[in-house]
Amino acid sequence: MHKPNHLLESDVADELDWDPLFDNSRVIVKAHDGNVTLTGAVDTYYDTILATDDAWSVSGVRSVDNELLVGLVGEAIADADVAASCLDALDRDRLVPKGAVSVAAVDGWVTLTGEVHRHYQRAAAHRAVSRVDGVLGVTNDITLTKDVMPSDVIDRINAAFRRASIIDQSLIEVSTAGNTVYLDGTVSSWYAMEEAVDTAWRAPGVTDVENRLVIVP
Repeated sequence: MHKPNHLLESDVADELDWDPLFDNSRVIVKAHDGNVTLTGAVDTYYDTILATDDAWSVSGVRSVDNELLVGLVGEAIADADVAASCLDALDRDRLVPKGAVSVAAVDGWVTLTGEVHRHYQRAAAHRAVSRVDGVLGVTNDITLTKDVMPSDVIDRINAAFRRASIIDQSLIEVSTAGNTVYLDGTVSSWYAMEEAVDTAWRAPGVTDVENRLVIVP
């Protein structure tokens, strides 16, 4: 669906304003032929994630360029305190294995290292620290253990696609090489693409998912 630039800008701005978890008072939205650019500032790194998700949820959006800066209101938080708060957040998250993830913070930028068994554990660690005050960005260097991938993993992923109402499985081709899953084809929306990638990640033994899907509304 093609929308005039001014209408798409208005719709994205309204969606950001509609999100009760997001403060869009310092955000500027620009659109050109379906390509949305977000500039300005937000209070936390997690806000940048919310902004991207909200923008993608608007019909007519073809791409999102998030250039938002993270600017805390008040005094900066020392890196040692940021790291300590991140470790506490990881320890409280039930999906992150205790003691599996290490944290380093430099000028507010957090780097996560360690090893976990599944992608959802790595993603949970990223989410947990992204909500910590003082975090300006996150580099997720957590690795996955290379477990054996079942020989029928493609069939399992395709079956999971068929169960998901948002995914048109017939337009997605799944292939594998080593512990990597490749997704090729088209999907109708960003939500469908996200669901397809998340579904592939849930398969046992997967250490990487190469998303080569194209959104065709």
